[in-house]
Amino acid sequence: MKLLRRIAAAVLSAVVAAVGVLAVPAQASNVVNNMYTAKYNLVSKMLKGDEETMQAVDEFGRAVVFISVSDGSRKAFVSLAQSASLDTALSTAYGRAKNSGIVPKWFKLDVVVSGEEKKYSDFVKETAELRDGGMRSGISFNSYYGTALLEAQLNSGGMIDYEKGILDLQRINTELGSMGKKKLSALPSTLYLFKTQGYFAENSAYAYKTINGRYGDTGRREVTPDRSMVEMLADRSSAYLSSICGDDGKFVYGYYPIDNEEIEGYNILRHAGTVWNLIMQYDMCRDEALVPVIKSALGYLRKQIQFKDSKTAFVADGSRLNIGGNGLALLAYTTYEELFATGEYNSLIRALAAGVMYMQKSDGSFTHTLHKSNYKVAEDYIIVYYDGEATYGMLKAYGVLGDPKFLNSAKKACDYFVKNDFVSLHSHWMSYAFNEITKYLPEEKYFEFGLKNVDTDSYSYNMRYVRAGVNSASETLNAAFEMYDRLVRGGYDCAYLEKFDTKMLLGAVRQRAAYGLNYFMFPEYAMYFRNPKIVLNSFAVREDKFRIRIDDIQHFMDGYYLYWKNYDIIGHYEESLSDTDTNSKAA
Repeated sequence: MKLLRRIAAAVLSAVVAAVGVLAVPAQASNVVNNMYTAKYNLVSKMLKGDEETMQAVDEFGRAVVFISVSDGSRKAFVSLAQSASLDTALSTAYGRAKNSGIVPKWFKLDVVVSGEEKKYSDFVKETAELRDGGMRSGISFNSYYGTALLEAQLNSGGMIDYEKGILDLQRINTELGSMGKKKLSALPSTLYLFKTQGYFAENSAYAYKTINGRYGDTGRREVTPDRSMVEMLADRSSAYLSSICGDDGKFVYGYYPIDNEEIEGYNILRHAGTVWNLIMQYDMCRDEALVPVIKSALGYLRKQIQFKDSKTAFVADGSRLNIGGNGLALLAYTTYEELFATGEYNSLIRALAAGVMYMQKSDGSFTHTLHKSNYKVAEDYIIVYYDGEATYGMLKAYGVLGDPKFLNSAKKACDYFVKNDFVSLHSHWMSYAFNEITKYLPEEKYFEFGLKNVDTDSYSYNMRYVRAGVNSASETLNAAFEMYDRLVRGGYDCAYLEKFDTKMLLGAVRQRAAYGLNYFMFPEYAMYFRNPKIVLNSFAVREDKFRIRIDDIQHFMDGYYLYWKNYDIIGHYEESLSDTDTNSKAA
């Protein structure tokens, strides 16, 4: 059914995109006019019914209105108007947008609600201290707001050099020219930074009010990260991954969307992790259109696997055989078998697990890479992630095939991690591994490690309040929560539980789920990029020039998958803690 809906949506989109060149211009014009009228009525009505915003506009003393329109395939055209009268500013901006000739698939209204004067020299100092993308205000280049750009225009257009804190005059002038505004001969010594309240319509039935003012949340719709919202994310991001997967099963590795640049190179480990995640997204949305994409991507991964003999296999990463690759491939193939139970990958799972054991030392640690040509050690240690990936993969292999050798291998590895204090590294893959091993070996030392992984060094506290993406943090926290739930409900012994801050863990889980929405590219932000199609429904890392890479999508959605799985259980613990607090206060 979802496949049919996608086909129908694609056909409708093609029809809408073509109305500007239909053989009957009057008919096409009527369609476009109706779209403009319906969407403008939605957003303007929402604005005028918003008492708080109307009061802010009145207090600001001047009505400054932006209307942005996009057909979904091209960067938004932004119309700006300002007047002493809100109705005049709205009418003027609307007329200019309508005259753009753009079919308004996406329609956004922004109105300025606050502003501050800032010397350019002070702006430079303050901006140089921010992360990339951290400036969340629009900028006017004169006091009457006749020449101004929205925050989304500035950041998606790469108009701020965050390393130096300066504005890029050439890029700014290009943007002003696209708006029909006079270009600047030089940057003024005084800027006027402003906040807006936005209203966005992507259909003719409903409009969203966007979030205004908070650092991370600015510019997107206000939605609650509940179970249904996560299913929507899975539906959209899995469709995005499908759209960038070629017939050979290989994904487009990624983009830097500010300049519409495709990221060169390919990383087979990230490919394996992405397929694993796509399988989990299928579990969330059950879109059958994903199945052939998943099988094709698994097929591409299979071609990168090298057999030492008929029973031992390795994932080839360039000229090296990488144990992290084996771990991630095991996750992909075992998760497929858990969901589809075909048995077709069982022998490959066994061979990949044998490859992990081939690279495991007697003390439980792993050699990280081998030379592809002769199976000799290339690099003994590279990064802790490989250890966690391999261990988690072995535990998943044990879950599918039940071979005790695989569990014993994982146990040796986990004992090594405990003995050598790997908990201090706060690895998300360690969180996965210790959550998984406690399913089979619910021993105190493993529970303690898993709890400390999110409790020491104020990890949960930091992850609750840090505003940067940290796209693997949600995985670390949610895997730890799943293990915590097993510990509590199973009644197992773990002395560390007495000092563990459960409330902080739950708060961090919720906060990372909410903050992840700031990296999902809803159309109200995607529309401002040069090529919205490569941005829409992906996850973009704002702090790295809005980088979109397959593993960025994977890590965000990995965390959301666990959050989705345990959503109701998280709520039960929150209610229980709330009841305990209430009873304590009453006493």
